[in-house]
Amino acid sequence: MLAIFKKTIIINSLLILLIISLSIMSIHWHHQMYLLYKKEKVFQEQYEHTNAINRQLLMEYSELQSGVSIFRISQEKLLMFPPIKAKDVSI
Repeated sequence: MLAIFKKTIIINSLLILLIISLSIMSIHWHHQMYLLYKKEKVFQEQYEHTNAINRQLLMEYSELQSGVSIFRISQEKLLMFPPIKAKDVSI
């Protein structure tokens, strides 16, 4: 009877220690996941900011290229040139 009682005490204390260690580890894992979430949130905000700047620069570049291409077409096909300055005109 005493041997069985010793075995149950040992098994119960072992289970209690395992449960406590698992609880401590789960708290630690939860904290690590929280820190990872915070870092991910910061990186996501930086990515969105960089992506917005990139889109803005692409739009400005396309507008610039559009204006340059219209200017070239007007010079080549329509034979439109900038007006001559008054100093260069001789009558």
